[in-house]
Amino acid sequence: MSLSTGDIIDAKYRIIRLIGEGGMGAVYEGENMRIHRRVAIKVLHAGIAQTGEAIARFEREAQAAGRIGSEHIVEVLDLGTLPAGDRYMVMEFMDGDALSSRIRSRGRLSPAEVYPIVHQLLEALAAAHGAGIIHRDLKPDNVYLLKSRGGKADFVKLLDFGISKFNQLSGDSSFSMTRTGAVMGTPYYMAPEQAKGARDLDHRVDLYAAGVILYEAITGEVPFNADTFNELLFKIVLETARPVEQVVPGLDPNFAAIVNKSMAREPAHRFQSAREFQQSLEQWAAGAGPQFAAALNASAQAAGGARPPMPSADFGAVGTGQYPAAPGHTLGTGTPGNWANTGGVAPGAFPKKSHTGLFIALGVMALVVIGGGAALAFGLSSSKEETAAAARAEAEKVETEKRTAAEAEKAAQEKAAAAAAEAEKAKAETEQLKGEAERAKAAAAAAEAAAAAKVAGAAAAAAPRVAVRPIAKPEPKPPAAPAPAPAAASTGRKIRTSL
Repeated sequence: MSLSTGDIIDAKYRIIRLIGEGGMGAVYEGENMRIHRRVAIKVLHAGIAQTGEAIARFEREAQAAGRIGSEHIVEVLDLGTLPAGDRYMVMEFMDGDALSSRIRSRGRLSPAEVYPIVHQLLEALAAAHGAGIIHRDLKPDNVYLLKSRGGKADFVKLLDFGISKFNQLSGDSSFSMTRTGAVMGTPYYMAPEQAKGARDLDHRVDLYAAGVILYEAITGEVPFNADTFNELLFKIVLETARPVEQVVPGLDPNFAAIVNKSMAREPAHRFQSAREFQQSLEQWAAGAGPQFAAALNASAQAAGGARPPMPSADFGAVGTGQYPAAPGHTLGTGTPGNWANTGGVAPGAFPKKSHTGLFIALGVMALVVIGGGAALAFGLSSSKEETAAAARAEAEKVETEKRTAAEAEKAAQEKAAAAAAEAEKAKAETEQLKGEAERAKAAAAAAEAAAAAKVAGAAAAAAPRVAVRPIAKPEPKPPAAPAPAPAAASTGRKIRTSL
């Protein structure tokens, strides 16, 4: 249903002008006639609103903002349905500009300019995470800078909780709409685990995205860029970003260490909470000296507002090396009206980074608020789905190959161990058989000897006996005759014996 200037919605909202329109719906500037308050009215076309998932995401954005209840979260005032079936959402109207426009027009921002913006952004994230809500699509387009709020320039408002995830802290599992393998969010700011399509994401994906925003604001470029969607996902998953101090020579090494740590590939190596991230920046600012304070004051004056309060000096100065580099790093105007259409990103035709953002919702609807007041984007494209599936498959292939190699090595080790065990077993069995053979041989020899003895005994028993005559005693011999007397000794005379 197309609305025109002067149309009245639910007898209380008057349409002032069309801000922007696209294939999914339109955004209008309006007025609450009862309290004369300017509002932004976001309308979801009836054709889109027929899908339950789109409605759920539309309502999720409103409910997320209501649950968080932070001054740094865009305020959602009302929800309703038009007579034609179009769903609408009423939000606060914001006068300012998106951080993406600031970066695009200024290029690199100084740490003094970035510090108060990121500090407030982390305040918003701390509130969201405390309410059990993960944003999952953080980017400069969704960081809106009000011209002034309470005398403070660049007052930050965080937009677009359309694809946020309500985790168990919220106590309501009905909002768990993440699909297995769905790559959700804007790819330039995705954490590696998010780019893989992991299901069990936690709040640290938001802290990674905040780090990428900080990196882009300081360097004027995103850490990863590519010509195709697949290539971009591969880089995010498999590569390490160029350390920020190499992109911006002369950058305070302590500040650079904070930026690099915030973008660590492994969640465990990042800041573990928005408060920890925020306090690290506060500690750095407290130790940055008077030059930083002067630059911070000049930045506030240029923006037309009061300078943000400096952090307490109780945090102390930060010396060199206070924040070591994360593992893998080498240390280190008004509400816009462009509503993204359904056109997907064709495989192989991924454009270079545009700060208008590349909105991705693969396999599911995604609502994206662009800039102040409202602008809504949905993406539902089979080409995106196929491209994401291919990218995810390639990333999973790499992981699978790693697991397969590890499993093969483990299997080989187990096989070698089993073979060694079998060899030992065979050796033991051989020794056992050898012993048994020796014992059997000895037993056989003994048996053979016994048998031979038995046979010999039997043969001896069967042989005839020979009578043995007693040996006759020899008869006694008669006594011997006496020996003749010896002849008398000769006297010298000769006796004549012959006659």
